[in-house]
Amino acid sequence: MNKRFHIILLFILVSFVGFSQQKPAVSHVASKNWRISFAGSSVTWGGGFLQSGLVREAILNIQRKKSTTVEPKMVKVEGNKSYLNGPNDQKYFGGEALKITGVNSNIKFSTVGDEITIVQGIERDNNSASEIELYIDGKLYDTFNNWNTSPIGTDKKEFNGDGVNKQFDLGRAFTFGHQIFLNNNLLKGDHNQGGYGGGEIPKHLDYLVIRKYGKDKNGDPEVHHWISFKNAPVKGDKLVISFSYGEEISYEKTTIGKSDKGELESPFGDGDVSFDITKPTRVSSGLDYRETDDRAVKTYRFKEVKNRNVELKLKGNYKNAKGLPYFIFNFATNRFFSFQNAGIGGWKLTFFNNPDDFHRSYKKIASFSPDILYMETTPNDDWSVKGYKLYTEYPNFSLQELQSIRTLPIKSIAYTEASDTYKFQKWAGKIDKITENSVIFLADQHHKIEAAPKQGDYVFLGGYYSNNKEYIVRKVKKYDEANHQIFFDRPITPGELIYNNIDVLKGMEIRVRSLSVFEQDFRKFVNHIRKLKSEVQIASMVNPLPIIGARELWGYWDLMNDISKETKVENLEVKPFYDYQYSQNRDKEVILDASTLKLNPLTGYMEAKINGFDGKNRQNFQVFVDGKNVYGSDAVVRNPYAYGVDFGLKKTALNMDWQKEGVRANQKINQKMELVFLKNAPASGKIHIKFSTKTWSGDGCHVRTGDDGSKIYGAVYYDYFNKMTEKSASK
Repeated sequence: MNKRFHIILLFILVSFVGFSQQKPAVSHVASKNWRISFAGSSVTWGGGFLQSGLVREAILNIQRKKSTTVEPKMVKVEGNKSYLNGPNDQKYFGGEALKITGVNSNIKFSTVGDEITIVQGIERDNNSASEIELYIDGKLYDTFNNWNTSPIGTDKKEFNGDGVNKQFDLGRAFTFGHQIFLNNNLLKGDHNQGGYGGGEIPKHLDYLVIRKYGKDKNGDPEVHHWISFKNAPVKGDKLVISFSYGEEISYEKTTIGKSDKGELESPFGDGDVSFDITKPTRVSSGLDYRETDDRAVKTYRFKEVKNRNVELKLKGNYKNAKGLPYFIFNFATNRFFSFQNAGIGGWKLTFFNNPDDFHRSYKKIASFSPDILYMETTPNDDWSVKGYKLYTEYPNFSLQELQSIRTLPIKSIAYTEASDTYKFQKWAGKIDKITENSVIFLADQHHKIEAAPKQGDYVFLGGYYSNNKEYIVRKVKKYDEANHQIFFDRPITPGELIYNNIDVLKGMEIRVRSLSVFEQDFRKFVNHIRKLKSEVQIASMVNPLPIIGARELWGYWDLMNDISKETKVENLEVKPFYDYQYSQNRDKEVILDASTLKLNPLTGYMEAKINGFDGKNRQNFQVFVDGKNVYGSDAVVRNPYAYGVDFGLKKTALNMDWQKEGVRANQKINQKMELVFLKNAPASGKIHIKFSTKTWSGDGCHVRTGDDGSKIYGAVYYDYFNKMTEKSASK
């Protein structure tokens, strides 16, 4: 009996150890194949591919952390191999794939789980199409192929010149190997490979192949290749265009093709909205969304969670192919996730809400059927929100005075020839008195009311210099019109400010805005999506750390926080951006003499201009006087990345009215760095100013593929996804 007991105990112990060793291998794996969409502006668009900018970081985080992912450098290879990881391979997951060639060449790896998904690449012709055998634990489990089922062939188009038309529709995307004859003369050209603002035809070429909308067989917009000429063929000219067509199939499903040399063409097309609407150019539009391509994916599911040894072996050619057999391995995973990048440069909620935009509206997002939708918004929306309530009028600015100030958000400029002066109006008032619960603003001949503040408006209190803790945002609870007093929805605490003191805000700016236009557009978008996909989880990402002198994006995070519960939308955290920005090394130092400080009659502060950093985003300042850092207690520094009037304009050329031209008319990012002493300005001695040149974003808005700003976004997005998967698993 005792011996039998020990045998049973040993069996239980071995089983327990085996189970405890196996479980950690899959404990991180999501319980289902989630579908995730990322929607937004140029911030989400990134470089125009599925895996660009912040979306790339989110995709890599989610796929790698919530599954076990086997990538090209992780497998054992027998036979001929090459790695595809150059600039023209970015449509593969992670920008890398492994190509094996020749019969019996193979790839081996092991994986634990109840799913094996294999993502492959497929060439744009079927000359070398092949069969691949899948072995699991040494037994043949399946045989699949890489036959390209998309349209493949050659075509010829003929056009007659009319002296007007410079662009000619080839009727499809993914064309290459063009031969173009104009009156029997062979022309020289290439695919457009330019980035934002590209599309200009080089001097040595006659034409470019660009992407632009044509029409499909049903008359709906479809992305086609067009031939774009420098000059319109004249009337009587005969144009003959021969070309091949074929689409490479890989992880990313896009309408971005390759030239005959295998070079990726530009993701920008000739369209109606620029990547950055502050700098509009012609071939700078996003034409459609990008997503993972099911044609590249093979998924096998099992009832049992266990370790499996996998072999992928080249059997030989498929069908009538006679070229060298090949297999392109991108990655394998025990849980595949589908992704959509619905970011379009220049896009805003009103555009997403337009059901008639065939490729770029909420309908295309809903048709992807996402489980989770990330909505990045505000950078483009804000320019048309308006809603300003208070403004200050400066009736007699000289040109020098006008050029010395930060102008955003501007109301109007009017030049008076008789006095050679400018009447300048800015959407900002002045704080007269302030407590933790309310503020009284000035109302006189200079400080005016455009419209009375109302309950639900948002209030900016303080002055953005270079730190987003130099001002406070509150919601209007009520307004006492007789005393020009606004009561807040919640008290101000000194710790919210770098000054650790509310009283310092007296005399600084107050801005009051209704954000109802944005709120209505956002609610409409959410309703559109939920009507078509009721169970989708939505997370909102506003601009996390705005440079107020360049974009008037204060208040939006607070608004989203206020409506998040009612709309059932997660308002994603922005604190990680602040923590990053103010933990950077202060790698630059400027030394000023106290004698350079001069009284600024407009602010009442002692100030000094710092040359050499005009228009550059600089943050994370310290100001040392007699060895003591007085930043935030006595001094602040104005970030040079801010709008001022265009120095190239003067007199009536500077005239503008915000209602007709918008709040950025006749302005440029052109300001100087400026040291500002709020109190205790030194009369003599040296002042040491230290700051960081590294920022989360060069312009306080856009991030680039692989930079730290993208990585912060990717981490924030991953944290939300992880929370959703854990919540789903616990049900």
